[in-house]
Amino acid sequence: MKFTTVLALAAAAFSTTLASPIQKRAINETALAEDIDETSNNNIQTSYGKPFAVYQPRAFIISMFELERDPWLEAMDFKHNITVPGLSPLYPTIHCTTNYTICQITTGEGEINAAASITALGLNPLFDLTKTYFLVAGIAGGEPEYTTLGGVTFAKYAVQVGLEYQFAYEDYIKTNPDWISGYIPYGTDDQDTYPGNVYGTEVFELNEALRDRAYNLASNATLSNGNKKNAEFRKLYNETAARGTPRLDNYFTGNVLNNYFSNLTKLLSNGSATYCATAQEDNATLEVLTRLNKYGLVDFDRIVVMRTISDFSRPPPSMSAYEYFFNRTDGGISASLDNLVLGGTPIIHDIIQNWDKVYEKGIKYASKNYVGDIFATLGGTPDFGKSSFDVA
Repeated sequence: MKFTTVLALAAAAFSTTLASPIQKRAINETALAEDIDETSNNNIQTSYGKPFAVYQPRAFIISMFELERDPWLEAMDFKHNITVPGLSPLYPTIHCTTNYTICQITTGEGEINAAASITALGLNPLFDLTKTYFLVAGIAGGEPEYTTLGGVTFAKYAVQVGLEYQFAYEDYIKTNPDWISGYIPYGTDDQDTYPGNVYGTEVFELNEALRDRAYNLASNATLSNGNKKNAEFRKLYNETAARGTPRLDNYFTGNVLNNYFSNLTKLLSNGSATYCATAQEDNATLEVLTRLNKYGLVDFDRIVVMRTISDFSRPPPSMSAYEYFFNRTDGGISASLDNLVLGGTPIIHDIIQNWDKVYEKGIKYASKNYVGDIFATLGGTPDFGKSSFDVA
């Protein structure tokens, strides 16, 4: 009952705040290099603008599939549906509030769907996203040492763990019995060496100041604790965080892979990141937003990645990984879905309420840390990685 009341209040707040009519935004200038030096390498540089853009959302919620989308559709005052070419065939529609200041997109699950959908959105001529704040809001598996069912996590780093060599157990156990698993980073022959070959999407670092703002706002929310089975299942774990109530790529489970990917997260971030939650699409979404930022179409500084915990990424001591994955009775994912809105609404509401004074110019919560990818595509010097790589 308390959860329903919170959602009702949130919806009421938005409906009163967003009463003003839509304002068509001013036309952007689009520049084209007309004079090309005949001695150049014939690389024509353009500055991309969107002179016919109509919509300039202040906040954009990114969901991956219907279970993540539906809580937002129920909680928000979405009045408009906009069909955009190139979106997922399952989710071809963007939903927006009365005056288009808050919008929501569902990308489809998996890295390819996420990249294709966000590219289609970012390049659509009707949307000007240069000042838009993005909230990636999905569910995930959680590391029981740090979180529990229904927990809300806000990421500083997104690490793609799938870009590695992989050996079957039978193929490495005799020659490398000390390996944690059959995975080793590209361009290496052991598990403790930073990758020698990189694709560029292995690690992204996000705006810590904005992340902290979202976290602080969400910490005042009353989260859903889930049902009786959630509570019972938490007690099967020894970790204090896992036994508690909710606080602030590939799907995988089991102790072996969790131990390895925890080590890999520290390795790829030069010891800065702590593995807390799994994710499948985030690096694909962040790669697209990086490329769009390169040409001034979005602002990478205005991204928050939030994952709520629908299950544990490793089994309790009383279960095997197989038993846990296929026969677990942890009570379902309803708490994580409820907490997408409860944890994400505060930062969305803050952006709308304080747009003119705080968020439009993006100064108060501008990043002081490095933001971007491993290649420093957006400038600056990454605080992860190494001095040079072979590009795979």
